[in-house]
Amino acid sequence: MSTLALIEQGFWAFVATLGFAVLFNVPTRMLLVCGVAGALGHMWKRVLMAHGIDVVTSTFVGAMVVGLVGYTQARFFHMPRLIFTVTGIIPMVPGVPAFETMVYFMRDDISTGLETLVRAGLIGGAIAVGLVTARLLVSFGDRDNMEHPRGLWQRSMLQMHTGHARED
Repeated sequence: MSTLALIEQGFWAFVATLGFAVLFNVPTRMLLVCGVAGALGHMWKRVLMAHGIDVVTSTFVGAMVVGLVGYTQARFFHMPRLIFTVTGIIPMVPGVPAFETMVYFMRDDISTGLETLVRAGLIGGAIAVGLVTARLLVSFGDRDNMEHPRGLWQRSMLQMHTGHARED
């Protein structure tokens, strides 16, 4: 893949991410960061595919890049991480394999339809696993702060330790 083609792919991924960020009412000061997250993830995916890595593994790495950028920027800007990860992952959603699946099924080509269905499912799974992996890498080493519990699970743990509910 040439550098120009990679930059073009990154540009269109940036535009797609930006469009979905606007659609999801992301704060305007975060639009650029969302676009960069989506472009970086998509460009990593394309570079790996150009070097012979299969689409599922490439999508996993691209989703992990989006997750790493999204989680770190969410902490830096004190914003919800979903702003960056959901919009950034949109360019990697397997829309073409899903569409091909429907076309093959409509043409009664069941075996090819099942093949594309499995490929679309694996790509979707790679997106999920990539985001989870990024979350684990970013939160590795965090300690639970029982003074200010963040989630319901931690609040219930606080109640078990103290014997009463904490009032927020």
